[in-house]
Amino acid sequence: MRVEVRPEFDKAVMAAELPVRKAVAKVFQQLRALNLVQLWQYPGLNFEKLHGMIEPISGQQLYSIRVTGSARAVTCLIEGPTIVLICLQTQHDNA
Repeated sequence: MRVEVRPEFDKAVMAAELPVRKAVAKVFQQLRALNLVQLWQYPGLNFEKLHGMIEPISGQQLYSIRVTGSARAVTCLIEGPTIVLICLQTQHDNA
């Protein structure tokens, strides 16, 4: 799968603590190795739809992916298949 990173996500990763940055790098590698079907089924990522939330730039449905026990990445899917990493929430409840 192709992975795109938005500037807001990149800024949040750079501001995060080292364990979160390492976890993001691991998730990035996992995403690149998966296809779309595998993404939905991969147990460690907990890829789930954020009901009623739409990405303002593309108009696509938003999803979240587990990065750590407390950090989630907010994403959307676009054609290709491409997953876009939009932002990183280091507190699970904020995602």
